[in-house]
Amino acid sequence: MDTYSIKNSDHIIIYARKGVIFTPRMWFLFKSMGHDPTKIHLLQGSLEEWMEAGGALETGLTVIPKAKDLDLSKKFKYVVQDAHNVCDMQEVLKSISSDGIALGKNSLIIDSRGSSFARGHIPGAVHIPYSSFVIPGNMLQFKKKSDLLDVFTQAGVDVLDKRQIICSCGSGVSACHIFLALKECDRIVEDRNTVIYDGSWAEWGSDENT
Repeated sequence: MDTYSIKNSDHIIIYARKGVIFTPRMWFLFKSMGHDPTKIHLLQGSLEEWMEAGGALETGLTVIPKAKDLDLSKKFKYVVQDAHNVCDMQEVLKSISSDGIALGKNSLIIDSRGSSFARGHIPGAVHIPYSSFVIPGNMLQFKKKSDLLDVFTQAGVDVLDKRQIICSCGSGVSACHIFLALKECDRIVEDRNTVIYDGSWAEWGSDENT
């Protein structure tokens, strides 16, 4: 963060080019590492839409630093916390019942993958594709709250469910769409009652014990 001159007090606006889906993941990273959630924002739409609307554009050469070139010996100015709202495979395993087939009574898993969900998924997981949360044809614009609530309701999910909700996907990216959509629908996501399974199917599907 220091390399990019990002401060804890900064308002962060996250955007991307048309077709990119990682912006909710970037939002989640800032939030989970302790940046003030009232100062993290997603641009509703793409950079191309911003330009078409007459938005200002900075041009010129941008140098992106490489991790190997960072000076980690310096005292950091940006303050972070250990990642919050993230779980590992062991926590997910504890949510599975002893027969390994159904979920326990204290957890609910939602998987945001697309068609690959049908080829294998964590036992008992509810399938809500991440594309359900965004405007058709615009992956960078989330639906309004009432439509998001409809998506969850149609999938049989109560956004205020007292059980822990574990958000999963293929590699921990689109699971953040679920997390953000739950927040937009007024679920309290500040505690451990809503988490991202960071390893997601990439880890679960490749482990011989699961």
